[in-house]
Amino acid sequence: MSSDSDSDSVEGSKVRVSLKLASFVEDRSLEVASEPIAVPADIGRKGLSAVVNHLLGRSIGTNKSDSDSEDENEDSLANLNFEFVVAGTKNRLLRKGVEREARQHGISLEEAISITYFPATQAPDLSEDKETLPDWVSCVSYNESILCSGCYDGSVHLYRQEGKSLNKLQAATVSAGPVKCLDSMTLDEKLWIASASIDHTLSLHTYDKENAIQAYGHCVQESASCAMSSLEFSSAQSRLLASGDGNGCISIWDVMKSDQVTDAPKKRKTGSGKRSLVEVSAVGVIGSAHSQLVSGISWGNHSSNNDTHLISGSWDHSIKLWDVEKQDCLLTLNGSRVVSSLDTSYHSEGVVATGHPDCTIRLWDVRTNNSKQSSVVSDNTFRPSHKAWVSCVKWSKNSAYNIVSTSHDGTMKLWDIRSSNPLHTVKAFAKEEKGLCLAYEPGSNGKGGNQVFVGGTDCVIKHLLF
Repeated sequence: MSSDSDSDSVEGSKVRVSLKLASFVEDRSLEVASEPIAVPADIGRKGLSAVVNHLLGRSIGTNKSDSDSEDENEDSLANLNFEFVVAGTKNRLLRKGVEREARQHGISLEEAISITYFPATQAPDLSEDKETLPDWVSCVSYNESILCSGCYDGSVHLYRQEGKSLNKLQAATVSAGPVKCLDSMTLDEKLWIASASIDHTLSLHTYDKENAIQAYGHCVQESASCAMSSLEFSSAQSRLLASGDGNGCISIWDVMKSDQVTDAPKKRKTGSGKRSLVEVSAVGVIGSAHSQLVSGISWGNHSSNNDTHLISGSWDHSIKLWDVEKQDCLLTLNGSRVVSSLDTSYHSEGVVATGHPDCTIRLWDVRTNNSKQSSVVSDNTFRPSHKAWVSCVKWSKNSAYNIVSTSHDGTMKLWDIRSSNPLHTVKAFAKEEKGLCLAYEPGSNGKGGNQVFVGGTDCVIKHLLF
């Protein structure tokens, strides 16, 4: 059996630990006595999980290893699996033996080591409920139980989630070329959908219960020399849409504003018997925001966001923070790799996760101080685990620590930012197929849990529950 112990550890040596159930755990029946107990010095996460289950009176399986292999079946150890955080280790999940972890962080072994524990995140379960589309699924967006997906054939498809099932509402062709990116928001009891295509169009559509998908209009670029590569709506109160394109330009649009560049939104007839389409002009343009393609854009998902700041990532290796009103760059963080995807935390203002072609996910901190200085949270937070280009990363709305990612290697991975290895890996696609997009949402049953919708080159939307 492999050992996690430090080379200085003596075989059979013990350390004293005090176990405490995390305060956020609602099920207090999982609490054990906090009095110090002696455990093997090289005991790790799985061994401690067995100890907790024993103290709780649960059955114990066979402990094969205390290693952190993501491919192991953790259910073989105990009825319940737990995660552990040793006090004084900067809130990192335990992935070594307890003594080794304590020594590494200068924690005294003379007193009982305080360890907080909580139930481990379950492995995502790939649901049998799948939706097949006519072409590659390039993008997905979820808003108030409605899932929107964009396809390479230029179509957008809408589904309403009812329980664990997706019921198709409608599909519409929105562009002549492949849909590259889309986003959705609810405004005035309608679902608004913005979709950008490789044919350089940026289209706006609406949907409500009484009507089909209706074309509202187009966002008109002054110089449509390059296709949009990223989109995001801000809050419904401001009605703003941000877009980034392949030339590094960022544009801001007010989808409802009637007083734009002209006296009123322009309208053009679409033919006899057809409704007029609104042409929306940009209310702000940052012409040289980046030197290369804008691969990700976000208003910041944190509740403190007031739609005045924007975060962007690019193939030029940089992450930038923008003052939208002044069109000023407040902060530039330069990395070492192309940024292929970007998302921002709902729980920590200014914390950004990015995916990269070097199979790695990185964290950034774009919060500025008086000197306008900041740095990457950690370039080594996650070890490269994907085997190909990371195409999409999404932050959890339920947890401050969880991220999901998908990649051209056909997998979906669930991460905890307190550990360098993924918690779980799901082979979501067959060999040679690529994962392209994700939506990461709270469970639909109102009883907690999470769900992920993932699309890719096999033309199928997968639904994962955990």
